[in-house]
Parts: sequence; C-alpha cells; structure tokens
Amino acid sequence: MNNVAAANDMNRLTDDSQELRIVLLGVCGAGKSAIGNAILSQDVFEESGTRASEIQRGRVDDRNISIIDTPGFFNTQLTDEELQEQMMKSLSLAHPGPHVFLLCIKLETFEKDERNVVQQIQQNFEEEAFKYTLVLFTGREHMSNREWMVFKSNRKFQELVSHFRGQYHEINSKEEIKQSHSSKLIKKINEFVKQNGGQHYNNKSYAVSLMESRID
Repeated sequence: MNNVAAANDMNRLTDDSQELRIVLLGVCGAGKSAIGNAILSQDVFEESGTRASEIQRGRVDDRNISIIDTPGFFNTQLTDEELQEQMMKSLSLAHPGPHVFLLCIKLETFEKDERNVVQQIQQNFEEEAFKYTLVLFTGREHMSNREWMVFKSNRKFQELVSHFRGQYHEINSKEEIKQSHSSKLIKKINEFVKQNGGQHYNNKSYAVSLMESRID
C-alpha cells in the first residue's frame, strides 16, 4: 500500500471515529423521535406520525452525531413496500452505514411492542443488523428496582435481547429524561461501538439494492 492510500485509509478511520451514526427503530408510538430529540437536546424531530426517514445532526459530548429517525414498524399509513423503501432510505442517509440501530421499546407496552420486531429487523436489514442493534427500553421510572429485576428475568425479555447478544439499556420516558440520562445513553452507545471494533453496519445485499435503485 502506498503512502497516499494509507493516508486515505487513515482519514476514513478518523472520519468514522468523529461521527457517530444512529438509526432509530421501533413500532409506531415507541417514542423514537422523542429519543432522538433527547440525545441531541433539541426538538428537531416531529414527535408524531413519522412517515419518512429523516436525518438530524448535532454535537454531543464533543462528538458529531447523526441520528436517522424512521417510520414505525407495522405503520398502517404505509404499505410494506413503502416501509421497506423508507428503511433503505435510512441506510442511505446513514452512509456508509450506521454504527448503531437503536431499537426503542416502551416498558409499559412491552408485551405488545416486542411482537415480531426481530422479524422486522431481519426482513429489512438481514441478520447482520443484529450485531449492531442495541435495545433501548423507555419508561424505566414506572418500575421499582424490584419490578425491574423481575422484568429482566422474564422469558420474553431474555428471548428478545438474546437476538442482540444481550445488549440493552434503560432510560426514563420523554417527560422524565434528564441530561444525565442522555449522557449515560451516549456512553453506553460508545461502549457498544467500541465492542464492535468501531465498525459500522455494511450489509452487502443492501449495497447491491442501493446501486440497483440508483440505476433505475
């Protein structure tokens, strides 16, 4: 490898380390947009009825962050094909690929929300995405410490997080999120990215479909 090529590779690594790319996932009403606003400490995402993938950027803890909001799974306002198109759009917005898929699930509606979310991620992004998915449970303030411990031993909880190597984090709901909570979430995400060696999602079949869509 010549010096120019080596320098280019180093620049790409530096760029990746400077920008953190997050794609928000979840069913309709999971609070994805609110989480995006909380992370960026700005009301940049409209918090109702997201129908198209959208990117917003900010700087948090001395790091550039790009957050891509997406329509909810099981969105009755979109056909399956339209939803898939928006998921593909989310990846193009996160080019060259997201470091984290943040799967937002409300604790109070967990029994309903956890239905088929794993299947939805697999259908839209394939199993490669599991490695880059961090489950975020919201509404932690509604549970006592004992209730939280019991919940974590629940079979459905264990089954869900097992698909994602047991990677999860909990946070309060929108009305109760404090700056310290957002900072802890960012710290968790940074640790998660570090565990993945700083790599980002880069599904080959996605790259092929993206090229084909550009040709069309």
